[in-house]
Amino acid sequence: MSVYLRFRRRRLPAAFLFFFFFIGPRAFAQDKAMAQYRLSVDIRNRSFPEALAIIESRIPLRFAYSMELVRRQENVTLTATDIPLRDLLDRLLLGRQLSYRLIGHQIVLEAATKPARVVLSGFVRDAHSGEYLAGASVIVPILGIGVVTNAYGFYSLTIPASDSLQMAISYIGYQREELWAVAGANQDLSIVLERDLPQENIHPLTFARDKREDNIKKTQAAALEIPRDMAVEAPSAGGGGDLINAVELLPGIQAGMDGSPGYFVRGGNAGQNLILLDDATLYNPSHIFGPVSIFHTPVIQRANLLKEGFPASYGDHLSSVLDVVMKDGSNQQVGGNIDLGSVAAGATVYGPVSKGESSYLLSARRSTADWLLHPLLKNNYFNNYYFYDVNAKVNFTLSPKDRLLLSFYTGRDNNQYSTDSANATGIDYSMHFGNTMFAARWNHQYSGKLFSNTSVEYNRYHQFLSATQNGYIAQLYSGIRDVHVKTNFSYYLSPQHTLGAGADYLYQTLYPASLSGTVPGTDSSGGIIPGDIPAKTASRVALYASDDMRLGQRVQVYAGVRVPVYYSDGARYLSVEPRLAFSYLINAATSVKVSYTLMHQYLHLVQSYNASFPAEIWIGSGPVIRPESSNEVAAGLFRNFRANTWQTSVEFYYRRLGNQLLFGGGTTPTVDNAIENEVVFGKGWGYGAEFFVRKNRGRWTGTLAYSLAYARQRFDSLNLGQSFPYAFDRRHLLDLSGGYALDAHWRVAANFVLASGRAFTLDTDTAGVQVTGGNPLYPSQARGRAVGRGRNQDTVSTFGIKTNNYRLEPYDRLDLSLRYRKTRNTRRGSLETEWIFAVYNVYGRRNSSLVYRTIDPATRRVEAKEIPFIPVIPSITYKLTF
Repeated sequence: MSVYLRFRRRRLPAAFLFFFFFIGPRAFAQDKAMAQYRLSVDIRNRSFPEALAIIESRIPLRFAYSMELVRRQENVTLTATDIPLRDLLDRLLLGRQLSYRLIGHQIVLEAATKPARVVLSGFVRDAHSGEYLAGASVIVPILGIGVVTNAYGFYSLTIPASDSLQMAISYIGYQREELWAVAGANQDLSIVLERDLPQENIHPLTFARDKREDNIKKTQAAALEIPRDMAVEAPSAGGGGDLINAVELLPGIQAGMDGSPGYFVRGGNAGQNLILLDDATLYNPSHIFGPVSIFHTPVIQRANLLKEGFPASYGDHLSSVLDVVMKDGSNQQVGGNIDLGSVAAGATVYGPVSKGESSYLLSARRSTADWLLHPLLKNNYFNNYYFYDVNAKVNFTLSPKDRLLLSFYTGRDNNQYSTDSANATGIDYSMHFGNTMFAARWNHQYSGKLFSNTSVEYNRYHQFLSATQNGYIAQLYSGIRDVHVKTNFSYYLSPQHTLGAGADYLYQTLYPASLSGTVPGTDSSGGIIPGDIPAKTASRVALYASDDMRLGQRVQVYAGVRVPVYYSDGARYLSVEPRLAFSYLINAATSVKVSYTLMHQYLHLVQSYNASFPAEIWIGSGPVIRPESSNEVAAGLFRNFRANTWQTSVEFYYRRLGNQLLFGGGTTPTVDNAIENEVVFGKGWGYGAEFFVRKNRGRWTGTLAYSLAYARQRFDSLNLGQSFPYAFDRRHLLDLSGGYALDAHWRVAANFVLASGRAFTLDTDTAGVQVTGGNPLYPSQARGRAVGRGRNQDTVSTFGIKTNNYRLEPYDRLDLSLRYRKTRNTRRGSLETEWIFAVYNVYGRRNSSLVYRTIDPATRRVEAKEIPFIPVIPSITYKLTF
């Protein structure tokens, strides 16, 4: 364990805002002035004034002090090499009851009065890699108070002054540390923790490394941490575990139908989820339009999911927040990981740039299915399909109080698919899409109580889809470019009271376009040319503040407000968004939580309700299109059993959605990208209940999640004004997952998903069509009718009611995996090998993905043909970790 001690003169602001705007900048200027001087000294048993004279001779500053003040000081012995002046002064004054401040070019020494309360603050890090540990517990047992480190490993404890006291620091998977700290003055106390090696020698998936009391004690009801081990264990189409697969096993979360990107939360669409990677926004988290995520498991440090009770720092999306953090790498030694699999292969390497000070991480992955299948298959959606990811991160410790993190990601999917290509009624389908992001973040500790994070982010996303059938072509293109600047301040008044405030600015450029018509001749370029699409720009500025406080031992309240202002050509929207969350601790293992959230969203993912392929396009708010809104109230009961080994919860929610958008379907949007003229507006609502059980520890672990959900919409210009189910309204959703450690080396795992079929539109003019393959896709045979309940939906004998008037068959899928892991020690460290044998969709369920209508040339009858996008996918993966 390494401990860094630092004493600072106490500075308490008269008010929070006064500190931000007056004292904070002055303190920062002093820190900056002191940080520019670095020096080396070797002082051995010299008087205190002589020691000051030696230091003074090496800097362009002078000491000012009273001789009476320094005459009583003990002699000085101090050796330091190339350290900042402020750190040297802190070591010089340690235990001397003196403080200092910079006034002009003078360092003024003063008598330090013993405060009634002091601040202990610092960072908690991994001793092996140097990574900062978010969520570590820092406790003062004798006082019965404690805090957890923030997202950057920082903690702040305000406690009564004491000559010394005991502190306990703990983190799941690490050895508990106990130390005695001098608490007579403010201290910077940074700590490193050693990993729990006896636990590491057991199969790592036997113990889930989540904070198992968070579901009881955190104010946010639906704030779920997704442990990296849970993501690693989940069987996936990629074979080696998958973060989005793990997300989809949680209550209230449903995967899109096979072949659809993203996931869906409580009836919302995929575009209503805010997905962050190192604070930068990503617009599509999926490869292969669903089964494989863009998050390469060896790169991920942690992930958190919010479904309700959003803090004021989050905005612009209605349904959920998935906050994913990449590993920092190691500033101590070089290491890495190699994955070789039948679906994808990748490599990751990390190490120090400057040992103990900075680190790097670099990772790349590419799919291998096209290489393996191309010689075997001539007409299959996987033999021409490929994806790739590249991740990079550099982490610099600029000073004990400053840290710079640079993150980069880019990924892309490409595919071409043809069915019945020899037949004029066949369909040719192609697509490519991808994300690119860069983020620069600066962490700064102004004092023991004030911490900030400032970031600048750039991200780019595009999606291009094209379908050709019977001489006709349809194309869609969405392009998004963001420049995002934001800063966030956290002020820790006490262990029970934290204030937050911040601001962010977003500049967004959109490139939406769609096209349909006859296939152009060979002498015509035709189609959408991305470079020719007129850009549409918008800006959004937001200010926010929050107050998180604990009242007594049982009640915790979070109150926040966010004020976004959105500008685009000819439109301005100002909103005030309150955020409230309340939790009551019934006992140490049981709590009740209630939350209310108002959110607005200015970027819209618009879906066509009658498209035969995933017709999705992003458009911004403007004079015609108003921002979407969501009012949500949620409540839940949370209970843990057997020392937090079992987590359980039951939650209820109700949300109202305003300004919902769909393509009207009456006319076809043109390539001039005036798509706002082709959409219709309505409202929606959703409500439901969610039940969740998770077993965290033992030879077998697992989760059970069940959701009962209702999601409906109403548009005056659709369906004769009557409500209809949302496209991803699924009444029942059951997810089961589990793993069992056979011994220290072998482990088996399984996922099972069962869900109601999604709602789907079939034009009433072609109702009663036949489906190739035998099993009727649309049970109702009533022409021009059928809006239903269950599979057939409400029976309404009204011609023209046709929106989402049928359901696909229920969706079910079973995935299995078997892992063998072995670790051996070498001269250079440990070497871990792992074999993973996985089967995705074990029994080959033909879950429908894409559906298109065609006319049989022989019978001239209309047929609806379905494309079961995901077949059985067996995979073998070999992993080497060093």
